[in-house]
Amino acid sequence: MPNVSYISGTKSDVLRANHMMIEQAHENVRAMYGSEVGCKRKELVTPALILDLKIVRQNLAYMAERMKTMPAKLRAHIKVHKSPDIARMQIEAGAIGVGTATIWEAIVMARAGIKDVFLINEVVGSEKIRTAALLAREIPLKVAVDEIANAEALSEAAKRAGSEIGCLIEVDTGMVRCGVASPEEALRLARRITELPSLHLEGLTGYEGHCARELDRAKREPMARKAMDYFVTVADLLIRNGLPCPILSAAGTATWEITAANPRITEIQPGSYATMDGYHAGMELRFKQAVSVLATIISRRPDWIVTDAGNKTVGESQAILKDYDYSILRYDEEHGIFNIDASCKLRVGDKVELLCGYTPFAVNYFDAYHVVEGDTVVDIWPIIPRGPQHGGLLNAFKDR
Repeated sequence: MPNVSYISGTKSDVLRANHMMIEQAHENVRAMYGSEVGCKRKELVTPALILDLKIVRQNLAYMAERMKTMPAKLRAHIKVHKSPDIARMQIEAGAIGVGTATIWEAIVMARAGIKDVFLINEVVGSEKIRTAALLAREIPLKVAVDEIANAEALSEAAKRAGSEIGCLIEVDTGMVRCGVASPEEALRLARRITELPSLHLEGLTGYEGHCARELDRAKREPMARKAMDYFVTVADLLIRNGLPCPILSAAGTATWEITAANPRITEIQPGSYATMDGYHAGMELRFKQAVSVLATIISRRPDWIVTDAGNKTVGESQAILKDYDYSILRYDEEHGIFNIDASCKLRVGDKVELLCGYTPFAVNYFDAYHVVEGDTVVDIWPIIPRGPQHGGLLNAFKDR
């Protein structure tokens, strides 16, 4: 990750810094893997992360077409793919902005030229809060808040930075994670946010992620509706007390269509739909898996074969062999073991693709996508920020 020195000066300075980060990330991965552009996908050194551009486009186009019929707008979450290139495609396909899970993802999205960024998480810790306040000088940054003390810390940092941070109160709609636990708690927090300088109350956010654990759609739908009914009652309490609530943001890929149809929800925040994975594909068949891991058969025994891609690279046990109907025996860190029978034609040295079980885990392992159209590698795209670490991104703000 390049440690770009950001200049807090003119708009052109910021734009130049934006361009430098993204272009340098592309140059880095193309320097490492550029010789593989033009290769056939099965000629790559394994394990390799493959992104099928045709499938991504199909997923984005389907979502865009369906969203035309919905009262809500689409905010595309990028924590799944961590790609400025895919994020830009999502914006071009009609997303109003992006959602991120971390401050460093928010930095990268701003550097990619995306101006509507919602950091859908609590920002805690002096370094992160200070960085958010500085980033808010460049873009209209929004963050999730569920505690008065955190809101006060954000206000103080934004005041020092000369910026304004948009706040959406996070409501626990049943996920049992972050978020206020009652409408009354939301009301107290909303009142305090409106009193604090350099903060602006934007509305509410509430991810009904617990519904994604229910694979049966017939059961998942009433769960999601119940969660959103509660979410709306919180908004109504704020509105009755004269507090602004223009944004109601919710939903993930497992509940996107149910929640987007609610006339009170203003935006949804799914992420997996763009590239998909084994876990979500079982709940949402209309989006196809665009990410796979190319692997080599490194051992064969009478009853099983072993690949050089294990659970580090494919993400959870839902990963399956593409084009072959062989069940998983197990995944170890660097090995995928599949049951076979005597009819199996695969031999040591053959290459196969594994459809990712959970794409965010796979993406955290690799530093780049091998982008394919048809059977040919057409480009190399960086994964940035890679993994959960900031990789120096916060350091770039230290002298500002």
